[in-house]
Amino acid sequence: MQYIVSIVLLMMSILTISAEEITTNNLITNGNFETGNTNGWTTNGDVQVLNDCCTLNNVASNYDLEFGDSGSIEQQFNLTTDTITQAMLDNGITLDSTVEVQNGECGVAGCWGGSGNADTFTITLKIKDSDGNVLATSTKIRTDVTNINGANFTDSLTYNGQDSNLGNLNIAGTDANAPSNIGGEN
Repeated sequence: MQYIVSIVLLMMSILTISAEEITTNNLITNGNFETGNTNGWTTNGDVQVLNDCCTLNNVASNYDLEFGDSGSIEQQFNLTTDTITQAMLDNGITLDSTVEVQNGECGVAGCWGGSGNADTFTITLKIKDSDGNVLATSTKIRTDVTNINGANFTDSLTYNGQDSNLGNLNIAGTDANAPSNIGGEN
C-alpha cells in the first residue's frame, strides 16, 4: 500500500509597486490532515485520511491522506488578506506548493511497495479572479516512485496580470493497477 503523506505547504510571493516581495505563511487549511479528516478540502472519489502515519518533513505526524483506485482533493483560498491588497496582487503573484507524496507501487528497480505499473499523481495550481475565472494554471502529472518516507514535489505558478484574487490547489491520485487492494499514492 502506498501512502500519500501529504501535504501541502503553499506559500505566496507578491511583488508590489516598489518591487518589495512579501511572503505569506501557509494558505492551505488542514494541509497535514492532523485534524484526522479532510476538513477544508473538497474530495472526489476514493480518498480517506488514516491514522497510520509517520514523519512529515521531519515533523512527527499521526495522519496521512490515501488515494484508493482513483480520487482527488481540492482547496480554494483567498489571496487577499489584512496585509495583502488587490492592488498588490495586481503587480504579480507567485504560488509555490510543496506536496509530500509516498508512491511505492511500481515495476521498476527500487520499488518497495508493490508491483505493476507506477501509480500516477497530478498536482494542479490555479490562480483565479474573484468570479472564479482561471487566469493561470500549472498541471504536473507524475509517476515518480519514492522511498518509504516519500518525497517532496515542488511546483510554482506565476501570474503578472490583473485581477488575481483566488488560489486553487488540486491533488489527484490513480492506482495503475486498479481495482486492487493496494491502492494509490499517499
